[in-house]
Amino acid sequence: MFHRKLAFLVSAGLLAVATACGQSPNTVQKKTESTTQTSEGTVKTTTETKQVGATLEVKSETKADTPAGTVASKTETIVGTVTVFTPGKKIEVMTGEKKMHSFDLDDKNVVYSVDGAVVVGKRVTVVDETGADKVHRITVRLSA
Repeated sequence: MFHRKLAFLVSAGLLAVATACGQSPNTVQKKTESTTQTSEGTVKTTTETKQVGATLEVKSETKADTPAGTVASKTETIVGTVTVFTPGKKIEVMTGEKKMHSFDLDDKNVVYSVDGAVVVGKRVTVVDETGADKVHRITVRLSA
């Protein structure tokens, strides 16, 4: 119950800061945190979301404290327009307020999957997941 109230207050505070900083009126920011106690240990998840119009940026981090140690994973989801795309090498996506997100597909620890219809100018969803093995799993698909 306390975490929900805290998440609500943090979200309300971020919205107030976003408005006060002069961001676009169609910008919505949220931050949530949750902690769960399981039989295997404690799991804490923190998620930050920023939506500007039809674009979206979501960053989520999960840490699980288990008897075997701490296991962490991160996921970043971006919905925006492709501005640069070199198959097998790089993709760059622009979200609201002209923010650019670049993903190198040919890095050493990257495994990727890109929809064959992805081209510059298309709206896409990019999901970049990193697990305990430190491998980036990047998935790019067309968005509606």
